[in-house]
Amino acid sequence: MKRENLKLFIQKFKPFYEEVKNDADCRKFVTKKYRHSIQVLQIGEEIAKRDDLLKNESPEFLALGEKALLFHDVGRFAEAGKMYEGHLFNNHDSLFFKKYDHGVMSYEMMKNEPGFDDVRILAALKHHGHMMEKFYEDEEFSSVKNAEIKREMTAILKWVRDADKLANFYIQKYEDNLKKDPFFVTMSEEVKNAPLSEGALAQFDAGKVILTSTITSYCDRLLCCLSWIFDLNYKASYMICAEQGYFEMLLAVLAEYNHNEELQKHVADRIHHELSIRAA
Repeated sequence: MKRENLKLFIQKFKPFYEEVKNDADCRKFVTKKYRHSIQVLQIGEEIAKRDDLLKNESPEFLALGEKALLFHDVGRFAEAGKMYEGHLFNNHDSLFFKKYDHGVMSYEMMKNEPGFDDVRILAALKHHGHMMEKFYEDEEFSSVKNAEIKREMTAILKWVRDADKLANFYIQKYEDNLKKDPFFVTMSEEVKNAPLSEGALAQFDAGKVILTSTITSYCDRLLCCLSWIFDLNYKASYMICAEQGYFEMLLAVLAEYNHNEELQKHVADRIHHELSIRAA
């Protein structure tokens, strides 16, 4: 981790941390996002060390990617400030229905920062949490003419997306985050125990990441996390997931809520098939 990058990151973090000091939940949120950002950088570095494609990239590419990894969620601090101002941390529903696009906030915070005003960084900040279609449709990035810059921009975005997902898998497994996140907290017992929906299953069977807006049950939420297997980009990411047992963990939690054994086997078989191909 470059010392100057961490110093700048702390400079971006501290004002918002001080701003929300009177709200324990908000302070906990920004602290968690600080830790997450460091973890995404560390996981991203591990992916780069192990992946054949990333190991062949230039030092300049890797330096740009490390900036994107560390600063991808810097907009979360601004988001917390907005939510603090609106007294939204006392309302679980406000956490479930996101009002702010933290990726765009990250982009806005860093686009004029010296050393960060590079499309290869900014694309990752802005679109790491979006469907890839939104990135492809963004004229600022789709209009880049230099073929190598465009390749590197896309490769860094995919690298950040992978590291971000693996960091989320980690906290889901080791910090029981699935039972603490707003998706779980805001659901009634009826919704928590509702079956997998046809819409979520259709997206999963099509090999697509399940859209958050289509989730109707906790089973759907778990299947959505499992569907991230279709949105990882580097072989090393799949290898790490297999070694850490992230998908096995999610399947085990899904089995607690999904009482349709046939569907459970169907989902598990698809996950095991995808992992065997992509991590081999």
